[in-house]
Amino acid sequence: MIAALRRPQDVRGLSLKGLHLIMAMRVCAMFEASGRDPVPDLAQRYRSVEAACAVHGLVQTIKQVWPEPFMVNRPCCLAITPDEATLANLGRAAVSAHRDLFSAAIAGFVRADRHEALYNATIHAVALIP
Repeated sequence: MIAALRRPQDVRGLSLKGLHLIMAMRVCAMFEASGRDPVPDLAQRYRSVEAACAVHGLVQTIKQVWPEPFMVNRPCCLAITPDEATLANLGRAAVSAHRDLFSAAIAGFVRADRHEALYNATIHAVALIP
């Protein structure tokens, strides 16, 4: 598993929803670094304020429950960080409503008492992403 995380994955291999989740994290990190609110940009991207708020809510939840700073690449980068790869796996499990697969993807990394909040935020975000 560790060796697999060391090999950089490519964003072109993700599903569209997975790509949206990764890019949203990158956009939010970029906006946070500049001191700006990412919701207007996300709303324009998704053509939905509700979707933008759901995705931003997921980002905020990740910041609260992740055991260390969530590492993202620049928006133009094709490589995926290990954190982004984990988020793509969480998104895939949420899209299929496979709760056990979701928990297995973060077992031993994110405390078990934080799984529910992360699962709910992920389900909400993937449901509203076009």
